[in-house]
Amino acid sequence: MGWQVLPPPPAHPLPGLQVAAPVRKLEQKEERVVRRDRARTMAAATAAATLALAPGAAQAVGPRPTVVEAVTATAAGVTGAVPTAPVMRPVRKPEISGFLTVVNKARADVGVPPLVWDESVAEHARSWARVRVADCELVHSNSRYGENLAKGSNPRYSLADAARLWLDEKPDYDRPANACVNGRECLHYTQLVWRSSTRVGAAKARCGDGWTYVVANFDPPGNWLGRRPY
Repeated sequence: MGWQVLPPPPAHPLPGLQVAAPVRKLEQKEERVVRRDRARTMAAATAAATLALAPGAAQAVGPRPTVVEAVTATAAGVTGAVPTAPVMRPVRKPEISGFLTVVNKARADVGVPPLVWDESVAEHARSWARVRVADCELVHSNSRYGENLAKGSNPRYSLADAARLWLDEKPDYDRPANACVNGRECLHYTQLVWRSSTRVGAAKARCGDGWTYVVANFDPPGNWLGRRPY
């Protein structure tokens, strides 16, 4: 794949990061992700679903960079869901285009070249989604790629929805300090706009509980310790 092994950086998280912060709960109006830190109670008629963000964790992977692996989780706020058989959900070209539009606009906003879709990276995302679809747990693949995970209770939850959720962390990244603000989560955002990450592939699957599970992989991985995303 043309992977170049680089010396490992220091085995400490970026300054100001807390990798074991408590899960924070948000609320989502049906078919729309609201910004973090702005939880609202919707009327029952809106069929609101609750979102929860799980913090990222730093993990050293052999001679490769210490990649911060960020996880975005959502927790159902609607009861009475009927379990269904887990299935892979195909990602078609319009959805890929929508995902890239959202991500690359954010990259352009900070002067970073666009990501390009790569099928080999997407195949890894698909293979991991197949593994996780049985339990829908937000567990990382520990691969050579950077990786963001998310899941949503909306059956139409898309790759672009997951990207918007990750990008909502932008206000929590302090670029001068190269740190997350007050220990908040910002590592999904920094991976999305990491300058040296040039290729992306993503996949989604329908879990048995009806949730949609999203995996996005980035090559080369971002979130190197001690380095800035852009």
